[in-house]
Amino acid sequence: MKRALLLTLSATLLATSAAAAPVKLGALPLTVEPNAKLLTLSDDGIRKAFPSAAGRPDFVFLTEDRKVSVAFEWRDGKLATNEVEKLVSQFPALIRAQVPNVKSLKANVLQMGGSSWAQFVFTTPGQGDDLRRELLMTSLQGRVLVITVAGNVKDYSRNEAVVRSLTNTVRLN
Repeated sequence: MKRALLLTLSATLLATSAAAAPVKLGALPLTVEPNAKLLTLSDDGIRKAFPSAAGRPDFVFLTEDRKVSVAFEWRDGKLATNEVEKLVSQFPALIRAQVPNVKSLKANVLQMGGSSWAQFVFTTPGQGDDLRRELLMTSLQGRVLVITVAGNVKDYSRNEAVVRSLTNTVRLN
């Protein structure tokens, strides 16, 4: 019942399907190339889905089935380009301290769009399926850019190609 209500609410908050051409994400100094299988959450939808201004993303895409979200957040915290790799060794302890019942956690450095990104993929128990979160973090103009991919494990598996297609097109300006 709660899930059906959430899906109905999210359906009413969607602006439009994303286009396949490069787009700038609001005030964020980056571009992406979303495909037609992604929906864009409107500004009003983001405010309703993330009522607290603290941690509210700047831009959110949803998969067509509305089960996996890809949120972009430009945080005020400082991060130099040469510090991205340090996150891979330091941030897992913070995740384990702040997220209860972490079942698995992987941390890597990867290259996307010519930039180094710290990647953290972790799972926690959920109802019927584990919840999967992926944080991609990099330095953007000396600040922290975070892309959060959220959904359950099975839904992510079904939508992985669409999500990877989006994240692989991120270009920092």
